[in-house]
Amino acid sequence: MPGKIKVELVTPEGVLVDKEVEEVVAPGIMGEFGVLIGHTPMLTFIKPGILSYLENDEFTRFVVGTGFCEVLKDSVTVLVEEAYPAGELDSAEVSAELAGFERELGSLDRTADPEAFDRISNKVQVARAKIALAGKS
Repeated sequence: MPGKIKVELVTPEGVLVDKEVEEVVAPGIMGEFGVLIGHTPMLTFIKPGILSYLENDEFTRFVVGTGFCEVLKDSVTVLVEEAYPAGELDSAEVSAELAGFERELGSLDRTADPEAFDRISNKVQVARAKIALAGKS
């Protein structure tokens, strides 16, 4: 069995995860990527989606917002705007949240306010990832 890699998941509210795991899988802007001990160092953007790590033959999952990921040979640090553990997601609540964000997105003019459009578009993607993950719980 390969060695363990340190993973840190950090939001503006603080550190959510800081532990040694076997594998990390993250939603990069070029697609999902996996990291094992000894991975080539890199820095990449994180897009809204599902971040998971393997510990004791079991994956733990979080929905994450936008951010950055630094991979070193023995560690992965993920800095994101928001993160939600799978066990804390309520399908009905998240569905209502998604509907609200989709209404808000529909009322925005992308050319008039591209920053607001991108911000709400990211919120829609996070809400959709929450729904997908809540359905797996």
